[in-house]
Amino acid sequence: MAWMKTYGKKFEDFKSILNKDNPKIIEIGAHFGEDSVRFSETFANAEIFCFEPDPRCVKVFKKYVKDKNIKLFPIALSDKNGTAEFYQSYDNNIVDFVPNKYDWIDVKDYNDNKLSNSGSSSLKAGYRNNLDKIVVETKRFDDWYIENNISDIDLVWIDVQGAEKEVLDGIGDTINNIGLIWIEYGEKEYEGALSREETILYMKEKGFLIVDALSSNSESGDLMLYNSMRYSL
Repeated sequence: MAWMKTYGKKFEDFKSILNKDNPKIIEIGAHFGEDSVRFSETFANAEIFCFEPDPRCVKVFKKYVKDKNIKLFPIALSDKNGTAEFYQSYDNNIVDFVPNKYDWIDVKDYNDNKLSNSGSSSLKAGYRNNLDKIVVETKRFDDWYIENNISDIDLVWIDVQGAEKEVLDGIGDTINNIGLIWIEYGEKEYEGALSREETILYMKEKGFLIVDALSSNSESGDLMLYNSMRYSL
């Protein structure tokens, strides 16, 4: 998927910080796999572990993402093992063409699977767009880490639409084995979402500090944080 190379400077920023071709990357909230493939193209020999609980997205991911270094787990990472309600978001619009970000997906697949606005789906209630409620499997990250015999992790990418605290709580002490975390904040339309200040405080207590040049300053956005015990940025 050569088209991926033109999308998103931050992937080159990750490469300059990590300074290696074979990082271990965890993507939590993988959607269709668009960022998974960008990671694969940025890092030639990366190991990429992806988590996505939405069956619609999993179906598309499995059909289109064929990179051998990408492994998909069709579950939600959270603060408990078991099951949880998951709120699927979608628009009823039938589109004639797929948005540029996803133009590698066939328009029929996009419409048939109600993928428009699917990126707003979440374990957290509150979003406004036509929600179908389903039940998905959940897993704590620290338990998954032990069960799969994972060693140190270079980067964790968290894009879970308001469920960031549950994911972070489920990481537990395993956070000490992570180098960088990229996380969204301020998703106010979701119940209990962390603000920018709450995210920074939570992460600071875990020994993670902001990479200012790669972080947002607005009420909602993204933060890049580094493990101050492993890096001195």
